[in-house]
Amino acid sequence: MPDSDHLEKIPNRRITYLVVLMCFLALAVVARLVYVQLFRHQSYLEKANAQQSRKFTIEARRGQIFVNDGNGELYPVALNQQLFLLAADPAFIVNPRETLAKLSKYISQPEDGDLLAKISNKDNRYLVLKKSLSLQDAEAIKTLKIPGIILPPQDGRNYPEGELFSHITGYVNNDGVGQYGIEEFFNDSLSGVDGISRAITDSLGVPITSNENTIITPGNGSDLVLTIDRNVQQMAAQAITTAVKNNKAESGSIIVMDPKTGAIRAMANYPSYDPNNYQLVGTGSYQKFINSSITNLFEPGSGFKVITMAAGLDSGKVQSSTKYEDTGEVKIDDRTINNADNKKFGISTMSDVIQKSINTGVVFVLKQLGTDPDKITLKGKEIFYDYIKRFGFGERTGIELSGESKGYIKKPDTYNVDYANMSFGQGLSATSLQLINSVSAIANGGTLYKPYIVEREIKANGEVKQTKPEAIRNNVVSTQSAATLSEMLKQVVAHGSGWPTRTAGYSIGGKTGTAQVPRSDGKGYEEDLNIGSFVGFAPIEDPKFVILVRVDYPKAEGFAEKTAVPAFAEVARQLFIYYQIAPSGN
Repeated sequence: MPDSDHLEKIPNRRITYLVVLMCFLALAVVARLVYVQLFRHQSYLEKANAQQSRKFTIEARRGQIFVNDGNGELYPVALNQQLFLLAADPAFIVNPRETLAKLSKYISQPEDGDLLAKISNKDNRYLVLKKSLSLQDAEAIKTLKIPGIILPPQDGRNYPEGELFSHITGYVNNDGVGQYGIEEFFNDSLSGVDGISRAITDSLGVPITSNENTIITPGNGSDLVLTIDRNVQQMAAQAITTAVKNNKAESGSIIVMDPKTGAIRAMANYPSYDPNNYQLVGTGSYQKFINSSITNLFEPGSGFKVITMAAGLDSGKVQSSTKYEDTGEVKIDDRTINNADNKKFGISTMSDVIQKSINTGVVFVLKQLGTDPDKITLKGKEIFYDYIKRFGFGERTGIELSGESKGYIKKPDTYNVDYANMSFGQGLSATSLQLINSVSAIANGGTLYKPYIVEREIKANGEVKQTKPEAIRNNVVSTQSAATLSEMLKQVVAHGSGWPTRTAGYSIGGKTGTAQVPRSDGKGYEEDLNIGSFVGFAPIEDPKFVILVRVDYPKAEGFAEKTAVPAFAEVARQLFIYYQIAPSGN
């Protein structure tokens, strides 16, 4: 029989084992707690925060755009306005289908199966349902108190002048990205850098934000001040609208430039669009978004005779008094080139060539540039090509606007007849900006400036980056050659096709161009289409402005003196008053 003392020790031993086990377990729990508190505290804290908080983007303030109002003050043309995002946190959505039904009037596709699937997925923590929600709609949604619906504020864009500056500013799309014009070209500078915050959410999933929650502070975008004068822009816009309508034209454009700096004072195109409602521009009408002054290429026609004559004068091959006999046509290899309307002018000077816009006269200049004055030679074509490039044709000017074209110039190894046509502006392509910039170089005495439209950039920290006039090329032609050509252009207004712009007391120089339009198949020119242009400057003795007017495909009969010159005259006369330019009595 077992010893009674032995039997009593068995329960005691079991109790001891149990106590030891309990103590071990207690120590394990304590050790685990210590481990969690000391070594895993941050990890579990982050997991806990993740259940009730999220990271949010703090949108940077987009920089605003200003022009000059003519009185030394700035006038806003692109402003920010308070809008909202409509977003959802599916983790807090109670009834996805009912939620979408309540929001159906605010979102474009509430019945979209994919959207229902996304808003039902609890792993999605931030789902954008609509961008650019108005304050009124945001307030209405707030009253619905739908769990999981968030309305973070965002900056929207407003263009107070509507169409007036649309081709200059461009617009900002629903993704907050600049499209066309300044908005696209300077999108990075205007956008700034977004910040990040972590915000705790309430029971509805709405973030409770504070400055203490900011992880990365947003860097706001820069403001831009343009060289554009609001008053001059209005003059130009009204003039080109009238010109297009009066001539039943398809489109048109006007540029006003300061010839002494390259600063753009106005750039207006018609038709235009309202950047506040860019979505209303229908399919097939996207051409309205394009700034035709810098994008649309055209054959400049007789306006290009200025460049040909500049090459002849500056190279010393001709003078304004140099004579030749015009028979109305000139034979180049197996081709014959005629004057407009087959006119014959007989013995004519180089001044006559510009004033009367004689095609055979500029072909004569091209011949003089080469090694044989009776023929078009390779040397002559090379010299002419060099001057064309000097004046900036065939290359972008570098203006701070998106969509600039560079044009096309044939090289000297092409056919002689091609260069004969180029001498009077056919068989090459250019933009309106290139043409006005080349004539600006004549007006200012021989310096080709880089056109610019941003006067200064004001960064968020207050730093100001001022734009300084930049010469692309000095001495494109000599001062004397520029002065001689200016006097020749003066005769175009005094006695030639520029006569509608004559203004008593003011000396104005310019050149008309009625350019043919190439066929789309590359075979010759359209019979009933032309582009009328006039580019000029004033006053001749001390130019304060250069203006280019272009009218595309007018249905009214007549050359550029009817389609383009009247618009130039209207703007020039207003500028004489606006700039307080006193008449000289000439």
